[in-house]
Amino acid sequence: MTKWNKLSSKAEYKKAIKRLDVLMEKVRTDVVQNELTLLSYLIEDYEEDHFSIPDASPNEVIKFVMQMKGIKQKDLIPVLGTKSNVSKILNGAAKLQVEMLAPLSALLGIPVEALIPNGNKMPHTKSIEPMLKTAVAEPSVKYTKKKR
Repeated sequence: MTKWNKLSSKAEYKKAIKRLDVLMEKVRTDVVQNELTLLSYLIEDYEEDHFSIPDASPNEVIKFVMQMKGIKQKDLIPVLGTKSNVSKILNGAAKLQVEMLAPLSALLGIPVEALIPNGNKMPHTKSIEPMLKTAVAEPSVKYTKKKR
């Protein structure tokens, strides 16, 4: 087994990929499995640092999921409002409102976070986290009415 450290160059990355290919063909002993796991983490870490893919905008995510699941624009009207509003959101001319996030994520079967631009960095709000927690009930929490 080769001693591996964090991959810091393209040459090391290529060497790790070649070694991973060799290990994939071997019988899975504990030693082989441990090296495979380690190489997978190191390669993933290197790729995240050097080959990152930019986040998709919410309207791109919605259009992609619609295409993959065969959802039509008219199917979004109950959640997004009018036909015009659906078109504006899909074309990027209008933004999703906070109250639309949970129902839309449920309809599309995707996490709410996929509908929030730039990983929670909304330009006109300081943080959306508290709003999301009040908009979606936590299944593990029992909610009761407040006593007055």
